[in-house]
Amino acid sequence: MDLMQQFVGEHFARLDSLAPTFTGTEHSITTWSTRFLEQPAVLVQSEDTPNKGALGAAEIDLICSAFAYAAEKHWPVVLYLNSSGARLNEGDGIQASFRKLLNAALAFRSEGHRIVVLMGKNVFGGASLLAMSGHTRIYSETTRVSMTGPRVMEGQSENQSHDIRAIIAAENRARNDALGVWAESLDDVKKHLYQALSHSGSAPDGAALVKASKLPFGSSRVQASQSGINCIGTRPPQINDLLALILEVAKWDRSNELVITCEWPCHSLDAADENAYQSYWLFAASETIYRKQKDGCHITCHFSKDVSGGLYIALAAAATEVTAASGVGVQALPYGIVDQIVTSETARKQEIELIELGIIDRIEGHQ
Repeated sequence: MDLMQQFVGEHFARLDSLAPTFTGTEHSITTWSTRFLEQPAVLVQSEDTPNKGALGAAEIDLICSAFAYAAEKHWPVVLYLNSSGARLNEGDGIQASFRKLLNAALAFRSEGHRIVVLMGKNVFGGASLLAMSGHTRIYSETTRVSMTGPRVMEGQSENQSHDIRAIIAAENRARNDALGVWAESLDDVKKHLYQALSHSGSAPDGAALVKASKLPFGSSRVQASQSGINCIGTRPPQINDLLALILEVAKWDRSNELVITCEWPCHSLDAADENAYQSYWLFAASETIYRKQKDGCHITCHFSKDVSGGLYIALAAAATEVTAASGVGVQALPYGIVDQIVTSETARKQEIELIELGIIDRIEGHQ
């Protein structure tokens, strides 16, 4: 049992299950109305399951309902996450579910509510993006965080000279997380959680995080014009590309409409980008887009090429509308890692499925 799991078991007084009809079923998430000290809160808790806490559509619906309940009550949400990421056997529809999940977290934050994340042993894939929605993240020495699972990372030939285990380890993650704190003991977790729930300030925006990071943010692959912002090139974005996108979106003032056209295929599998905390910067990009939208800018995210993974989720969750060029495909994992999950026999059938599932909203050129 990791430190955070032990803390959740000992320090939250559970009042009611928010999903009593799921009691006794094999779901990797449970949701509760609770009390921590004198503070009422909604607890979203990873459970030990054979699939290592993987999140499917049912679990994501539970989490979204928990955000809605907490917003109604004006309570904070505490996430205890120990998850391998998306439940890939649910097919391409899981991308739509993660789009909905990240959008729910963004909306909850934008309404002034707080999220605190207790980082469990494994926080991978889409679960790592959800974790980045926290105003505070509490790490312990057993925590591992990665946008891509460590086995996939280690299998990439360009990563052979890197120590992937060290890159995704808690010490490295906390060092690169402006909103992260470290806990050695149950008392540390209690202190940090109390402070996080007591704090009422807003989180820094993406541009502020970029400038504070001192990471390079120049990129020729992010180009702004009168009509929008183009993310060009068929290679996945490196960290400097994501940072450049954050800054361009933040300063957009040419009109109250913005089209972000993305050629990038997926999030990066490069160890150097993972070392800079890719999930953290993907979420920062997502929230920057969402904030601009909430300021009154209609934002269309247009995928002109096949897209997959965390890059799709981060961009699609935040946009007002998501469109794609005819024939574009969407996968849960980067191309070349798994067989294409979208198995439509024709491009047109594929497009219908993408729209029906809520992965995209409109095919360019189709009514």
